Amino acid sequence: TTANMIGEFLETLSDEYENGGDLNAKYLIDLAGRHFNTVRLEQLADNIQTELRAGKPNAALERVVGWNKLELGVGAGVDVLNDMEAIRQAFESKSDPLITFPGALGEFFGSALERDGFIALEGPDKRGKSFWLSELAYRGVLARRKVAFFEAGDLSQDQILRRLLCRVAGVPLDNSRTIKIPTEISRPRGAYTPSLKYKERVFDAPLSWRKAWKLTQEFTTKRVKSKETYWRLSCHPNSTLTVNAIKGILAGWEREGWVPDIVIIDYADILTNENSRLDARDQINERWKQLRALSQSLHCLVLTVTQTDAAAYKTRVITRSNFSDDKRKLAHVTGMVGLNQTDEEKELGVMRLNWVVRREGAFTETTCVNVAGCLALGTPA
Repeated sequence: TTANMIGEFLETLSDEYENGGDLNAKYLIDLAGRHFNTVRLEQLADNIQTELRAGKPNAALERVVGWNKLELGVGAGVDVLNDMEAIRQAFESKSDPLITFPGALGEFFGSALERDGFIALEGPDKRGKSFWLSELAYRGVLARRKVAFFEAGDLSQDQILRRLLCRVAGVPLDNSRTIKIPTEISRPRGAYTPSLKYKERVFDAPLSWRKAWKLTQEFTTKRVKSKETYWRLSCHPNSTLTVNAIKGILAGWEREGWVPDIVIIDYADILTNENSRLDARDQINERWKQLRALSQSLHCLVLTVTQTDAAAYKTRVITRSNFSDDKRKLAHVTGMVGLNQTDEEKELGVMRLNWVVRREGAFTETTCVNVAGCLALGTPA
């Protein structure tokens, strides 16, 4: 009976996936494994009580000894050499990133922005880290991925909403009438600073709530082409949000049938810990371990940002030595991206990204990809 129940579930899941269903199959299988084991444990408990009431303690004991956990989903054993489905899944999941970028930036990220990934961007303060998280969220929604965005206190709800909707609407928040939008970037051989070409766009007025609402609805119908909820925002005061609280919020959304593909946290350094008995560095380490576990248990992509040390203000390329507070952050992420920018590049709107660490795929710490953006329109790339 159990085998038939599992078979029907997996066939339904397979059909939905092949028909283009937008679902997190790995997480659903984990949920199914927990559900089936719960049902079987309840049946076992009933049978044990029945045997005991009938005066058959030995029969009850035999039922206990004969019960085995159903291996389905997370924690299930894999036959490394003979499980063809597990081997296929391991390779196919690498070729399907949740977020993609065009051009050189797409080559830079490759398949790193994938399920089960934990990617952090690091840089000094006021380097545009929150803009990058907004951009990653925006592109995730464009790809019809469910994005859970947690604002941990760096910005208020009104501030982050204005920034996110500026990106969606493509209209500046301030009174700037003429905006220079980069259209081409190249770096002559031997030059430190890239060369850019721009187009100018004139705006009659800054973004208003009515214009934001209208353009947001157009974005939903014409670009996302779906009325389904793909983007949820949860805002909290500084140093009040914990990883367990994030899990609780996500569990509530799951009960509504909404499971994220991407979880974005702005930002990890201002999350608070529940275990005050640990010293400060161990609290940071525990927090980053929990964030890594979140990506694994939900089979989602977790994205966050973190501050660098004071030396990063003067260095041209951020390296592993520029960590802040605890170097074990680098051990828990599947990738850490440095956000590099000189004063001259800041004036041009140029930023260089490099891989500080990357768990899979070859990389060189000093190799950068040059990008140009327009922060007046909310996009760093």
